[in-house]
Amino acid sequence: MTKSVGLRLLAALLLSQLTAGCIGVGVLAVNECESDVPICDYIYTPDSWGPYEKRAKVAPTEPNYLLSKEEFLAVWGEPTETIVISDDEVTLVYQRPEVWCGAIPVWVFIPAPLVSPNCKIFDRITFKGSKATHIHFQREDHTGGWILPMPWVELLKSCPKPCPPETPDNRAPQ
Repeated sequence: MTKSVGLRLLAALLLSQLTAGCIGVGVLAVNECESDVPICDYIYTPDSWGPYEKRAKVAPTEPNYLLSKEEFLAVWGEPTETIVISDDEVTLVYQRPEVWCGAIPVWVFIPAPLVSPNCKIFDRITFKGSKATHIHFQREDHTGGWILPMPWVELLKSCPKPCPPETPDNRAPQ
């Protein structure tokens, strides 16, 4: 009789785990973005990217013009490839190693990774003269959501948007 009560208690505990909400999923993904420069309220460096509001309490009011071509090369290093568009316009391509991506289902705190190193990431920055005019990148991003006990979802980072056209009130810094 004591054995039966113990088994019932164990079964009840296991069944409660099934309904306790310990089921979820995480996703390792890449996010592809493209925008003209300058971009507003956005950070874009070799190691960090995304909207400022996720990185700081107060978003900056000045647009991000990126560095001049010479300064950019000093910070980012030599590109993997240079595409010459015209005498005055080039695109610098930075290929990075493939990254892991895929789904990671989780049940009762036990992850079951379904990922592989097959996602390509890159950065392409177009310069006209010494001024950056366009960016196109595909970077590693993370997202996830728990199915139970309550929905929780972290969406992919948003892509940069070009700043509104220049007016006398929002002129570029000299």
